[in-house]
Amino acid sequence: MSLPDNRSNLELRKQLKALMSQAKNNEEKLQKLQEQELHFIAANSLPELIDITLQQYRDSYELDYVSLLLIDPDYEVRHVIEFLSPGLLKLPTLIFADNHTQLENVLIAQTFAGKNPRPQDLQKNLFPNVKDQPYVGKCTDACREVLFPSIYKKPASVAILPLIRHNKLIGALNLASYDESRFIKGTATHLLKRLSCILAVCIENAVNNEKLKLLGLTDALTGIHNRRYFMQRLDEEVVRGMRQGLPVSCLFIDIDHFKSFNDLYGHSVGDQVLREVAEKIKQQMRLSDVLARYGGEEFSVLLTNTDTAQALEIAERIRVSIAEAALHAEELHEELHVTVSIGCTTLHKPSIQNPKKLGETLLNAADQALYVSKDAGRNCINVADFNQTAAAQVRH
Repeated sequence: MSLPDNRSNLELRKQLKALMSQAKNNEEKLQKLQEQELHFIAANSLPELIDITLQQYRDSYELDYVSLLLIDPDYEVRHVIEFLSPGLLKLPTLIFADNHTQLENVLIAQTFAGKNPRPQDLQKNLFPNVKDQPYVGKCTDACREVLFPSIYKKPASVAILPLIRHNKLIGALNLASYDESRFIKGTATHLLKRLSCILAVCIENAVNNEKLKLLGLTDALTGIHNRRYFMQRLDEEVVRGMRQGLPVSCLFIDIDHFKSFNDLYGHSVGDQVLREVAEKIKQQMRLSDVLARYGGEEFSVLLTNTDTAQALEIAERIRVSIAEAALHAEELHEELHVTVSIGCTTLHKPSIQNPKKLGETLLNAADQALYVSKDAGRNCINVADFNQTAAAQVRH
């Protein structure tokens, strides 16, 4: 009788050991998940949250590919990112959709893949039951095309985590692996859903906080940056230019005879012209450049990693695009034309090391060049030598 009892005890011990091992494994997974959630919550800005999501999360979990799709019908999120960190908009793993339809269709296709669903199964009134749940399993062609557009080969397994706020689909966190056993259907979906809920809240809060901050850094009339924002970025870019040995150029742009224009046509028409000129300048700039309404009819442009020759090329494109444009005022049945004068200067290998002083000198030099353009007859560009301006300031 003792032998069967011993066998039974051994079997029970094996089962207990397996259960304890599984419990320990689950505890480690939960602890790692909680740490990741804290990283999301601790992000100080929307760009930092995006970096944590796309880079740190991928590295921490040793995933082959992570992408984030955000539904942004009014371009609000993209506008915020363009102000804060425009380089993020170039990331192939950060995807924007103008509506929720494409993402919904992918989730439906993934959920019903290989099942030959009846037409009534795909009705919209059944979709809420699909979109709320993470999908774990194989990747369809539609999934790869929409959620992993830059991946070099089709993933063997994926996890799609819908991001829901107030019963509304706002995006999806998408995880991919070339290992077909990495994401197996029906496994760990409750943990993934918890993670997606935390991330959705963090994204919503980050976007709202950034929008509030930008209200104080945006010119209400033109919608571009204001002087306060420009001065902040000026200090940052001067420091970065000094550290990396990169040139930083500055343009001052002034609308010619704008006060007379305002007196003739009225302030309402003048405001429309300011908005259109701001848009014309913006169209000639790169994502890394900074445009601000410095005051009145004067605009300032900060050109990162840009030497004088490149700055002059951009300035000339701006000048020509405005001079050749027909501006339209709603109150008037005629085309309006304006020109701009531009001052340019470049900071490169400075002799002094005070970033604040360098920024001030950069602005003064561009401003002096602007006045030379005005004295030369307007609708032209002039360059001021940064080092000469700096030396003159020291003498005075």
